[in-house]
Amino acid sequence: MLTLKSVNFEQREFQIHQLEKSHAEQTEWVIGRQTTCDLVLASPEVSRVHGRIVYLESSYYFIDVGSASGSVLNGEVIPVEEPRQLQLGDLLQLGETFLHIEELSPLADVTPTIEPSNQSWNNEDLVCRCCRIIDETPDVKTFCFVAEPAIQFCYLPGQFVNIEITIDNQPILRPYSISSSPTRPHHLSITVKRVPGGLVSNWLHDHLKIGDRIKLIAGAMGRFTCVPNVPKKLLLISAGSGITPMMSMLRWLQDTLSDCEITFLHSATTPEDIVFRKELEAIASQMSNLRLAITLTRTHQAWMGLTGRISESMLAMVVPDLLDQSVYVCGSEPFMQNIRTLLERIGFPMQNYQEESFGGQSLAPTIILAPERNGKVPSQANLVYFTESDQHVSIEHDAPILEIAEQAGVQIRHACRAGACGMCKVKVRKGEVRYQSVPTALSIADQEAGYALCCVAHPVNSLEIEA
Repeated sequence: MLTLKSVNFEQREFQIHQLEKSHAEQTEWVIGRQTTCDLVLASPEVSRVHGRIVYLESSYYFIDVGSASGSVLNGEVIPVEEPRQLQLGDLLQLGETFLHIEELSPLADVTPTIEPSNQSWNNEDLVCRCCRIIDETPDVKTFCFVAEPAIQFCYLPGQFVNIEITIDNQPILRPYSISSSPTRPHHLSITVKRVPGGLVSNWLHDHLKIGDRIKLIAGAMGRFTCVPNVPKKLLLISAGSGITPMMSMLRWLQDTLSDCEITFLHSATTPEDIVFRKELEAIASQMSNLRLAITLTRTHQAWMGLTGRISESMLAMVVPDLLDQSVYVCGSEPFMQNIRTLLERIGFPMQNYQEESFGGQSLAPTIILAPERNGKVPSQANLVYFTESDQHVSIEHDAPILEIAEQAGVQIRHACRAGACGMCKVKVRKGEVRYQSVPTALSIADQEAGYALCCVAHPVNSLEIEA
């Protein structure tokens, strides 16, 4: 354990801090101004992430990670990324804050335990601790979370959850499919692929560590699930990271000893890109009612299985009784569009088809703030009035309400931008909206009460929105 006394003479603050293991694997603590740091120093001279203290071979070391104001140990400036061993009585200066080393002692091993709990997580916000990180492929990681105190995570296999993290002092929401199964209720996992320009996905890969905490916003959401009415014949089709909700359903089917006939067809680029490969093979060896088929879109000398993109002939070979199946599809929009086209071409009953995806953001429209004249807002057919923000906006091009709000500086909490999570539900006081596709997260009762999902709702005429 490491005990430090922080002193800030300008703010006249004196505090005692203890850095110790919160879990067995922890040997590092982050110091900075950001609230997610292990040691939070509120001084403005301290960087968001200022430095790290690392425990290595029974000694503690401080490392400046590139702070703006620098770090000083016993009067000597510490070069960036150069570890400096800490001794009892040392004085570490970060900006205007001084840290005095009060106590140094070896770290005791901590064995995390999960006590049985009858409490359940349903719809409330919940802060969770990351307890395990699994490298599934070179660009895919699984992050496992537990609640403290322990609770049972209640959700349906195939659903997703909105997580909130803070990047550059801004809270950001993103939806991620749950990859764990509710049959194993004391933890919840998400499996995340690193993608070019993926703000949150890449942040999770680069920064989230064991012991860090995130917030789950509300409960699990989505209608992409095979329960409670499990079909007699189930075909799961996925590509890339679209395997995530499929894995949740497959684990559930395995744990509940379901006797439905399951065919799992997954598309990956190379053998190294097959997420959950070893687990899939193990499950297939244990479940006589599971037929596993994996196809690679890039040729590979060591691969003896299917190759090429999923086609009509491949479906006919893998699933001869395709027309009798209930089909669940998850992947990129082009991938799902291809599957939809194939199924429609062969006359598949599309009422037995479900898909899951989270859409991207369309190009922002040109937004013009409507000028007031003599204290009055000009009358225009395409005028949107955000009542709580008291903003009048006129638009030149068709766009979702969320994009109109963002261009006008109106803050509306949102996540998926695809009408799937329900985070951006707003009350429409006046006017009508239309949808390019039916939003999955807006119930008939919500529509009748005058609510709209602003990420996919487009103004039909002038609107008044509670935002």
